Amino acid sequence: MNRVLSYDQFLNEALVTLKRKYTEAHPEKRISDYAPVREKVLSFVKEKGSVSEEELSEFFKLMNEETGRKTNIGWVKANPHLFKVKESNGSKTYSLSKEGHRVHHKITGA
Repeated sequence: MNRVLSYDQFLNEALVTLKRKYTEAHPEKRISDYAPVREKVLSFVKEKGSVSEEELSEFFKLMNEETGRKTNIGWVKANPHLFKVKESNGSKTYSLSKEGHRVHHKITGA
């Protein structure tokens, strides 16, 4: 029945724990629950299942017009742990990795 947050809990209430192991060699991984670009990209890829590089580039263009940001395919390359990349016949397709599914589920609850 302890509903009063400690000072550390209060400061970190926006953090979500993704991975938890109970040893010092494998510390927990935490992410912020507010990242609008990450949420939109992960939702888009989850909805489609797998997307081509062209579809992802088009999505970024539309999202940039909508939000006024300057996000591009470099965002995906900077976050490779969230995606599985398959290359066939010179074209790349992206789908969510195990960690990408976990992040999407923890943030959106779906």
